Amino acid sequence: MSFDTVIVGAGSAGSLLALRLAEAGQSVAVIEAGGSDRHPYVHIPAGYARILTHPRLTWGFSTAPDAELGLPAYDYPRGKVWGGSSSINGLGHVRGHPSDYDLWTQHGALGWGWEAMLPAFRRHEAFRGPDPDGLRGRDGPIPVSPLAETPPLLAKMIAAAEAVGIPHNEDMNGPRREGVALFQQTRRGRVRVSAARACLLPAMKTGRVKLFDRSLALRVVVEDGRATGVAIRRDGQDQVVSARREVVLAAGAIGSPHLLMLSGLGPAGALQAQGITPLRDLDIPGIGQNLQDHFIVRLSFRLAEHRWSANRRIVWPRLGLEAARWALRGDGVLTWSPGMMAVFADSRRIEAGLPPEADGIPDVQFNAGPLSWREGQIGVPEAEPGATVGVWQCRPESRGEVTLLSADPAAAPRIAPRYLATQGDRDALLRGLRLARRWMGAGPLAGIVTGEARPGPEIATDAALLAFSRASGGTVYHPCGSVRMGGEDAPLDPQLRLRGIGGLRVVDASVFPTMPVCNINATVLAVAERAAEMMTG
Repeated sequence: MSFDTVIVGAGSAGSLLALRLAEAGQSVAVIEAGGSDRHPYVHIPAGYARILTHPRLTWGFSTAPDAELGLPAYDYPRGKVWGGSSSINGLGHVRGHPSDYDLWTQHGALGWGWEAMLPAFRRHEAFRGPDPDGLRGRDGPIPVSPLAETPPLLAKMIAAAEAVGIPHNEDMNGPRREGVALFQQTRRGRVRVSAARACLLPAMKTGRVKLFDRSLALRVVVEDGRATGVAIRRDGQDQVVSARREVVLAAGAIGSPHLLMLSGLGPAGALQAQGITPLRDLDIPGIGQNLQDHFIVRLSFRLAEHRWSANRRIVWPRLGLEAARWALRGDGVLTWSPGMMAVFADSRRIEAGLPPEADGIPDVQFNAGPLSWREGQIGVPEAEPGATVGVWQCRPESRGEVTLLSADPAAAPRIAPRYLATQGDRDALLRGLRLARRWMGAGPLAGIVTGEARPGPEIATDAALLAFSRASGGTVYHPCGSVRMGGEDAPLDPQLRLRGIGGLRVVDASVFPTMPVCNINATVLAVAERAAEMMTG
C-alpha cells in the first residue's frame, strides 16, 4: 500500500496535519497504535478523571525513579486511542506567551516566532467568545468554548487573585498573559471534541485519508538514505505502509524519539547497547534528549460549606442528577475540566511588591477549581468540601531524556524527566507554593476558605515543602522537546526535517526547543498548521 504521506500518530498534530494534507489533495495514511474512541468517558469532559491510566486508552507509561533527585516513579499518561492525548487531556486550550516562540528563533528555529505562530493559532481555532482585539480564530476545525458552568467560588478566587497583585484577564488567550482567567475548552456543547473528532474523521470522509488503527509502528523504513515508509504490526501481521513523498512522525514527545531510536536513528552508543545498528553510521545525539515537562504540586484547601465545592456533586446520588443535567442541559459538573481557572504570575514581581507589567512574562502557573481529591488521587473526591490549586513552574530549566530499554517495539522506553534538577527550578516552585497559599488566604476568600488540608500549615520550611513536592507531585502531561528543531546542533532543521535522512519529518511536541508558558495542546496544533504550510506550499 502506497500513499503520498504516511503519518505515525493520530493525536493532535497527526490528525490536524492529515486534514490539511487531504485538503491539499494528498493521499495520507495515518498509523495509530490505539483503537476507537467510543468509550463514553472520552466524550464527557469530566471523564478525564477516570481514564488517565485506562489500560486500553493509554500507554500505561511511568517514569523511572531517580534516587539522585529523590524522585519516585510517577504515572505518565499518554493517549493510545483515536485523538491521542487530546482524547484524555483536561480540554484546556491555552496559547503560549509571544516571547516563547521568539525564544525558539533564538535557538535556531528560524521562522517560528510569534509573527508566524499567531496565524497558525488563529487558523485552527473556532473560538466562541468575545474577541475585541481580533486575535482569535473563528473558522478553524477546533472548537474553543468558554466554560459551560461558572461556579460561584471562581468569582471569589478572581477577586482574591487581584487582591495579591494578579490582574484579571477576560480572555486568557488575549493580548496579556500574566493574570487570572477562566479556562477555555476544546468542547462543543456538552462533549469533548478531540483532534480525531475535529480533524481526523472529517479528513477520512474526503476519501484521501486511511486510518490504520490498532497498528504498532515498528520502525521507519529507510532506503538509500531516504524514508520510504513505516513497518507496522496489525492483527499479528507485519507489513509496510509506503510513502511516495514523506514520512511524518507525530507520535508525541515519547513516541517519536522512541520510534526513531528503534529505527536506528539516535545516539549511536545507546542504540548499539540495545543491539541496534545505527543507520548509515549516523550518530544523532539529540534524539531523546532535551525532554522538558511541567511538574505539578497540588495543594488542597478546606471550604466552609458544600455550596462552594463540587465534592458532593460528583458522588452518588448527586452524580445521577448531574448526569441528567449534562444530558439534558449540556452543563453542570460533568462539563468541567481539571482546572476551571488559571493563574499566570510573575512570582518574583509579586514577592518584591512591584506592580504588573503590560507584557510581563510569568514564571509560575496555577490551575484551580472547587474540587479536592482524597490524598491527591484524581477522581476520588474528599467527603468534606474543598478546592485544589495545582502549582508549576512555567519554563523549567531541568532537562530529562527518553532512552531505550529494549529493541522490542512493544516495550516501553525509559522516561526520565529529572524534575527539579536545578536550584532555579526548586526556587520557582517554592515561590509558587508560597504565592498559592497567599492567594487562598486573601481577604475575598475569608470565611470561605477555612484552612489548608494538604499538605497542611505544619509543612512550612523549604525543605519540608520540597520533600512533599517530590513525594506527591507529578506530570502536568506536557512532555516536549525530545527531538528539538533548531540550528545545526539540533536533530531537526527549522522545516522539521531530520538531519541526515531524506523524506522524514517530526511534527509534534517533541520539536519544541524550549517549554512554552502554557498548557501545550494548542501549541502542538499550531506546529501542525505550520508543518502543513511547509509540506503543501
